[in-house]
Amino acid sequence: MGGTEESQPPTNNNGFGNAERRHGESQSADFLPSHQAYAASPTQDVDPNTRYPPTPPTAIAPLTSRPNSGLSSNGGYGNVQSTYQDQNPRAGDQSRNKNSVVIKVGMVGDAQIGKTSLMVKYVEGSWDEDYIQTLGVNFMEKTISIRNTEITFSIWDLGGQREFVNMLPLVCNDAVAILFMFDLTRKSTLNSIKEWYRQGRGFNKTAIPFLVGTKYDHFVNFPREDQEEISNQARRFAKAMRASLIFSSTSHSINVQKIFKIVLSKAFDLKCTIPEIENVGEPLLLYQSVG
Repeated sequence: MGGTEESQPPTNNNGFGNAERRHGESQSADFLPSHQAYAASPTQDVDPNTRYPPTPPTAIAPLTSRPNSGLSSNGGYGNVQSTYQDQNPRAGDQSRNKNSVVIKVGMVGDAQIGKTSLMVKYVEGSWDEDYIQTLGVNFMEKTISIRNTEITFSIWDLGGQREFVNMLPLVCNDAVAILFMFDLTRKSTLNSIKEWYRQGRGFNKTAIPFLVGTKYDHFVNFPREDQEEISNQARRFAKAMRASLIFSSTSHSINVQKIFKIVLSKAFDLKCTIPEIENVGEPLLLYQSVG
């Protein structure tokens, strides 16, 4: 939807390299979210607007933990078919028949843009504006059930300070999706996306890219011309990156859940029924016409 969002190859004129995508199997889904949080302390970034050093050497740590949990609620997908026909399954049989999949999601961007806040909001459903800066990498997990499969979102949040850029491989390597994030109220953080994208793509050329603007609740109060300028630049960047574009607000719960539902839909080619939003002055949500 939206003529400006049709798929085109990334262009060097915009400062972005080539982007590739990889999808999993196509399937319909019962979408029953639940969550499991992991130990990294909830923190929020602080911002030095800095340049980034040369791309660091690769150093990757593999995922080793895939826990599950049992809380559930409704989701937002079409073509839903329930496969739980046995009303009295034995626990052992149910366990043996359940598959487990981990979707690693990396979150990168400048400091103090709300990466950690968004992660904690999604996983725990809470928000606290007093989080301290992320020192290195934060890591949390949330598990959802789709039909007979438990899918764990393994979310990796990189602190935005330049001294942590050597940990970028830990966040990007093996990620199914990378959220390139910026603060809608600070244009400098959007300009930094070019460098974050260049370095992130250096470690992972196949992850599904997302361009996520945060703090929409403040941005919506900006003058109309300022909103248009930032929105149009974000559209151009998203088009060059072949990325979905989503404006969000953690404090007001705007598009937080939808980000991860769309990640899931693109990772497994699920039909997603979330309506797109493309008008300036509204929280943009554009994902259907991404290459």
